[in-house]
Amino acid sequence: MKKFCNYHPTRIAHWNCPQCGGLFCPECVVRREKGGFVKGEFLHFCPKCNLPADWVGVSNLIEPFWKRLPGIFTYPFSAAPLIFMAVVAVVSFFLSGPGLVKALIRGALWMAVLKYSFESLKATASGNLKPPGISSKTISEDVQQVFKQFLLYIIIFLGFGYLIATAGPIPAFAFLIFALFFVPSMIILLVTSSSLLHALNPMVFVGLVFRIGPAYLLMYLFLLLLGSAPAFLGQFIIKFFPSDMHTLLINCAQSFYTIVSYHLMGYAILQYHEKIGYQVDYADFKDPSAQAYEPRKADPDAAILSAANPLIQDGKLDEAIALIKERTRTEGIKGVNLSERYYHLLKMRKRTAEMLENAVNHLNLLTSANHKGKALKVYFECLKLKPDFLPDAMALFKLGSWLNETGKTKEAIGTYNRLMKFYPEDTLVPKTYFRVAQIFHDRLMNAEKAKQVLGLLKKKYPDHEITPQVENYLAQL
Repeated sequence: MKKFCNYHPTRIAHWNCPQCGGLFCPECVVRREKGGFVKGEFLHFCPKCNLPADWVGVSNLIEPFWKRLPGIFTYPFSAAPLIFMAVVAVVSFFLSGPGLVKALIRGALWMAVLKYSFESLKATASGNLKPPGISSKTISEDVQQVFKQFLLYIIIFLGFGYLIATAGPIPAFAFLIFALFFVPSMIILLVTSSSLLHALNPMVFVGLVFRIGPAYLLMYLFLLLLGSAPAFLGQFIIKFFPSDMHTLLINCAQSFYTIVSYHLMGYAILQYHEKIGYQVDYADFKDPSAQAYEPRKADPDAAILSAANPLIQDGKLDEAIALIKERTRTEGIKGVNLSERYYHLLKMRKRTAEMLENAVNHLNLLTSANHKGKALKVYFECLKLKPDFLPDAMALFKLGSWLNETGKTKEAIGTYNRLMKFYPEDTLVPKTYFRVAQIFHDRLMNAEKAKQVLGLLKKKYPDHEITPQVENYLAQL
């Protein structure tokens, strides 16, 4: 059963606190950089207890493979595997036909496909659900496991041949069916243990199948379908294409279904890693389709929000206010999200004086982020509580502009007048005079009042850069 975040019931939990038992998504858990020489590594703490939290495990973050089949089938549809499959198919096509050298090259290409498929399996099993890139490592280095897999097949067929010769066809075919059924289990053991002897131990590979349970049979059936897909393609579909393309398409299909099959086995390892005894680390888990809910990296106050959210959810509003106040005492609130949360907390607790004090910075952040509706709402709320409430000059300038845009001309002029009265030395004042004149002329149809304001502007700021624009506007009046 899936575990969900205590504070976001629709979000899958990533972390669990061993102290209080709380479950948290990455937005709620407190994330702190380790520091030191390695950058980008983080520790995760319970927002309540401030103790290290445990990862709940990958099984809580991914869907069972039978629910993820579309994603498994489209796994090779990214740049690296598509280019690789195309190159292998084209080269194999031009090297088709008799000849020892051609056969050796085709064999080497098929080995490269198997090696890449094995790398896909290992990457998937470790938690990386993105196809690996194409490099010397993924294609040619560390090919021992591929040879071990070939050796595994050779041992099975040697056993089959031995039984044919000594016990007859019925026991031999019974052995072959038995062995082939457990081949995926053997490959899984080969990946997780890197030991061929371990993979060939019946006590181990049979026990693994029983630990996985009925899902193993389902995986095996899918692997059979994937294995027979190229033959089906060749029998029923390719005949509709020109004959020259048959070999090319078959080569593509074989590479595609091989990569998909190995990815499916890797996903089974990932899904049942706890039963198999395979270690998967949170740092290695990369699923482009998973519900990550990572903290907003652009939010400078994400850590404070993560710490305050549990207190708010538990109804401990005064404690949340105290935490935010303490954590922002030195550098202040930098982001809109925390500022908005803090403003509403103070408002809910009717701590009006603190709310109004915070509102100046809150309006600066809102206007900088162009949150027009929110900024205007906060502005009027504060004016209602305190008629002489005074935002900063830039905030007043933007608020006046937005009020004018929404047709509230009287409020816009009042806001601009406050800027000119309380910030007479601010560089925005000349532009404010000009805006007021425009409102009188364009909105209120009062050309005389507009001329008075512009005349006052020219008198106070005769050498300002806006003067040519003022004179041009006056000429039009």
